[in-house]
Amino acid sequence: MIYLAVVLKFWRECIIALLAFLFTVCLLYLNHKDIEIQQQKLDHASYVQKQTEALVQAQANARKIEQDYAKKALEAERNYSEKIKQISHDARIAESHANSLSKQLAIAHKRLSTATREASDEYTKTLSNVFDQCVTEYRKMAERADGHEADAERISENWTK
Repeated sequence: MIYLAVVLKFWRECIIALLAFLFTVCLLYLNHKDIEIQQQKLDHASYVQKQTEALVQAQANARKIEQDYAKKALEAERNYSEKIKQISHDARIAESHANSLSKQLAIAHKRLSTATREASDEYTKTLSNVFDQCVTEYRKMAERADGHEADAERISENWTK
């Protein structure tokens, strides 16, 4: 009761004190928010810096990966070139052997007219066996070529993805 009497007697001073108190609280709250804003600005700058560093690192990694792919592509090109050279060399050897075989067949054909019946039959059997072996080898080579073509298509599909 005494406090109420004092408040009523000094109502202007109480209102001024109350307003001064509220003003002080507002200033403290504003100061606190200002500090938070400054901290947020610092955090934001730190975040931007980290993101920039991460971007630079990612770009460096991407360049490294790109260089690795370029090296692998160059190595694959070299390997392909070497394989083509080897295939060409093998083809020349095969052609040489085929020419030699053709010459031997031509000589055998000339001798066939003077050969005996048994020799002619043996020659026919041998030619039949050689022909069967050639057909078998051509079939195997065709299967390998088809497998290689399927592998090449699969690799090219995976490469484009």
